[in-house]
Amino acid sequence: MEALYLTIPMAMCIAVFFLYIFITAFKKGQFEDIESPKYRMFFEEEYPQENQSKSNSPDGPTSKS
Repeated sequence: MEALYLTIPMAMCIAVFFLYIFITAFKKGQFEDIESPKYRMFFEEEYPQENQSKSNSPDGPTSKS
């Protein structure tokens, strides 16, 4: 019985803490749009790959024929 005098107030403090965290996140807009992030990968633009035949070195192409 004596353990309940300690555990119940501790549980209530933890519950209030997590409720505060939830309300803070809700006010900051954390839960506004939960659907679109999972579809975002379908609409991302793919950047074209750089042409491999171009060389950035000042000497030009390194292949000797």
